[in-house]
Amino acid sequence: MSIPAKILKQVLSRYSSPMTLKYPSGVDPSKKYSQIPEGLRGVPERDAEKCVGCRACFMVCSGRATRIIDLGDKRTISIFLFRCTYCAHCQESCPEEALKMTSKFEFTIGEREDKGAYVDTDLEMLRCKSCNTAFLPKKMEKRVFERLQEKMNPLVKEVVLSDYKKLEGYCPECRRARSTNFDTHTKKWLWLEVK
Repeated sequence: MSIPAKILKQVLSRYSSPMTLKYPSGVDPSKKYSQIPEGLRGVPERDAEKCVGCRACFMVCSGRATRIIDLGDKRTISIFLFRCTYCAHCQESCPEEALKMTSKFEFTIGEREDKGAYVDTDLEMLRCKSCNTAFLPKKMEKRVFERLQEKMNPLVKEVVLSDYKKLEGYCPECRRARSTNFDTHTKKWLWLEVK
């Protein structure tokens, strides 16, 4: 076989099989390009049971994809996937480990209004006993107090717990206004005698 014929045969052999990879990607180890790489940061997913609505994800969102919407008795934490850069800062900052980046990276959404374009979590808000203003998610109040109790100094724990019970269910403004009536003070623990 002549050299030009060999070259022609080699060139034509390149076009005898498909030049593109199969889509969608799978996890078949026998196919070189089909694996989803380990540690891929795909669409974020929130565990609604763990989420307390603390706003940590909102504070660190570099793409401004996360929004907090407080409407009456409901707080909605929403991640807009069109803006999300999949940086995983929200996952790293979440104190309750409610957010995680999944391996799902393919999704088809045509419109901004499509529900699939958002990762939403709804939380019930706590209303103030005095002024009836919604001020905090119920789950957050409970979880914050549990975390504080874990690290509380045993010498002041009893006083802090009694003060907390008096002020529980009041918004910050009403707490401040009623602290003298309730016999509470933020520095009260300093006045306790340490034996």
